[in-house]
Parts: sequence; structure tokens; C-alpha cells
Amino acid sequence: MKARQLRTRIIAYFVGVSLFISTLFGFVCFLFAYTIEDHLFNFLLKDEASYISQQIESGRQPVPRLEFIKYLETETQLPEFIQHVLKEEPRAKEFAGTDDKHYHLVKMEQGLLLAEVSEHLVVRKIKVGMLNFLLVVLAVVLVVAVILAYLSLAMAKKLLKPLDRLVEIVAQAPVEKLPQNFSSQFVNDEIGGFASTLEQALDRIRQFIDREQAFTRDASHELRTPIAITQGALTLLKQSELSEKQQQLVDRAAAAQAQMAQSVETLLALAREETITQKEVKLLPIVENCVLQQAEKIAGKDISVDIQVPSEVTFAIGESALNLLLCNLIGNAFSHVSSGHVCVKYDNGVLSVEDTGPGIPPDIKSELFMSGVKGKYSQGLGMGLSIVQRLCQRLNISLDYESSEAGTRFMIHCPVRKSSLDNKK
Repeated sequence: MKARQLRTRIIAYFVGVSLFISTLFGFVCFLFAYTIEDHLFNFLLKDEASYISQQIESGRQPVPRLEFIKYLETETQLPEFIQHVLKEEPRAKEFAGTDDKHYHLVKMEQGLLLAEVSEHLVVRKIKVGMLNFLLVVLAVVLVVAVILAYLSLAMAKKLLKPLDRLVEIVAQAPVEKLPQNFSSQFVNDEIGGFASTLEQALDRIRQFIDREQAFTRDASHELRTPIAITQGALTLLKQSELSEKQQQLVDRAAAAQAQMAQSVETLLALAREETITQKEVKLLPIVENCVLQQAEKIAGKDISVDIQVPSEVTFAIGESALNLLLCNLIGNAFSHVSSGHVCVKYDNGVLSVEDTGPGIPPDIKSELFMSGVKGKYSQGLGMGLSIVQRLCQRLNISLDYESSEAGTRFMIHCPVRKSSLDNKK
């Protein structure tokens, strides 16, 4: 269907251009013929005016040589309609009268010459024949245009056949396996060069995918194993007799280990496009836990932290994913505020992290969520917000932000449901 539509459009373009050029050519032919005819009559009248002037100077009676030209001494001798036209247009030289009469006028120093040229209008007599001839030529041109259109289509089809083959190779390739070694079947021309370049690009993409898959597979094994070992060691250590200071250090190590385990699970699921578990969890404990985990970033700073999250609110996201989101956003706020206020607030289905820092620099706002993008004075790697955005996209969560010199606010819009305790109220 698409091929037929394309063929029809190409033929229509050829026919349209041919019709336009032929019509323009016919109009120019008629204009040219009428112009030549008018110039011929004007030339005859000027020649006759010169002859009449000589007769008047020699004292003879002025008599035109051509029968269709009359000499008039004054304008009052002109037909009434010509006199009326001359009152409105004094410089008029051509006049159309009744009964298909046509007049040409030349004013002399003494008198006027009026020519009634109806019987001598050659173009008027042959215009029907000219029009028929032009229509025949137009028909021939349109036939030739259609033939050329079909020939052009056949040539284009022949030239584009390798390109169609290339599209077919790429389109029929399975998603999990990119096509290989296909450029050799194409002739070494522009399309062959494109096929070779495309094959090289697909090879690079395949190698990149293989490296990414190998990395996530190896990381999954190499990271989960030591995490499991440290988890076991911490569990045994907790069962030992420890001093109060040692117990605090073990608790901190256990919290960090749990956070690392959750982050590894979430990031590996994100990298592998695996399904991330989204279950309903209490919001307030996770917010408080994230604030405690990031508390080292505000040590020694004059910063107040305010948590305005109702205890009964739950988010249907999942503990690991929500913990990763909030740790990045809260840690980012702590890092960019030297003194002031940080607030984690829940209001009407929106969880926001607000700070009174200097705001996001204007030069990085358009690329804020790209990996490696960070402010001039940032001490981080510029990866946190990129992870947050990709995780929100995977979980179908809306992420917005507002920033000015007075501070920055990140907002998470996600499915919210009240707990059974709230329903009882």
C-alpha cells in the first residue's frame, strides 16, 4: 500500500510539474502573440503619421495610405465611447468597441489617426487553432511525463533494492541477536559503504552489550558473595560479648552492609531490566533511616533537619528502591547545604526533599540527570541523580524539581495508600 502511494505521488509530481510548465508556456505564447500584434499596429500607425505630417507640411489634403486608417482633425470626430475613455485615461491607445470592433489611436501635432483593426487581428482569428495545438502539445507532454515517471520509479526501485534488502536484514534480526557479516553481499557503492558502516556500528553495540552483560553477571556473583560473608560475620559478631563502643561500631557496619546489599540488588535489577519488587512499605521509618545513614555529611555544619511525614503513610514502591531514592536525594541535599535547613516532607501524595542551599547552577539544569554531570563545587561523582531518574522511570514514578537561589526542592509523585490504621480512623 505504501509503495503504491509513493508511486502515485511521484507520478502526480511529474504530471503536476509538466502541467504547470505547459500552462505557463501557453500563456506566454498568447501574451507574446498579442504583444507582437499590438506593436505591429503601433508601428504602422507611426509610419502613417509620419506620411500624413509630410502631406500637411506640403499643403496637400491628408489622406492615409491604408484603408482601415482614418485621419481626424479633432477629438470631437472620434466615436463617443472613445471620447469617454479618453476623458478618464488621456493616454489610452487601444479601445474595444461593440460588435467586436477594435481601435488603435495615435495623436499627431495636427489631428489624429484612428485605425479600426478588427479585420486585421490575426491572433483573434487563429487563437482557437493555437489553443487546440497547445492542448495537443500538453497531452503529449503529459504522456511523456507519465512515461518518465514510470521509468524513474523503475530506476529508483532498481537502485534502492539493496537498501530494501539492508532494511530487511536489520528488521528481521531477533532482538537478542544483532545481525553480523552482512555487508559483503552489497556492491561497493554508497549503499555498500553504508552497510559496512552499519555493520561496524552493530558490532560495537554487540560488544558493548556483551561487556555489560558480563559485568552485571560477574558483579552479581562477586558482590553478593562478600556481602553474604560480611553479613554472616556481623551476625556472629553481634552474638559475642562487646563493649558499648564496639557494639555501636558493629551496628553501624551492619546498617551500612544492609544498605549496600539493598543498593546492589536494586542497581543490578536496573541494569538487567529485571522486575523490581514494588510492595507497600511504611514511609517514615525509611526516611528516618536514610537521614541517619547520611548524617555524616552534615557533621560540623549548622544545619537543621525537619521530617514532616505522617507515621501512617505508606508507599507502594518497595523498601530497597525507596531507600536508594531517598538516600541519594537526602545525601545530595546534605552535601550542598553548608548552613540552613533541610526538610523531608509528605503532602497529598508528594514526597519532597527541600534544602536552602545555593540552588542548581543554570549551566547544568538541562543535563542535570545525565551521568557525570555535577556542579562546580560538588565533591561527588555526579551519578546520584542519574540513578534516581532511571529508577523512577523504571518504576513509573514522576520526578520533578524546582530550584532557585533560595534553595532546591525535589518531588516524588508515586502511588500512595493509607495504612489500615488510617482507614480505621
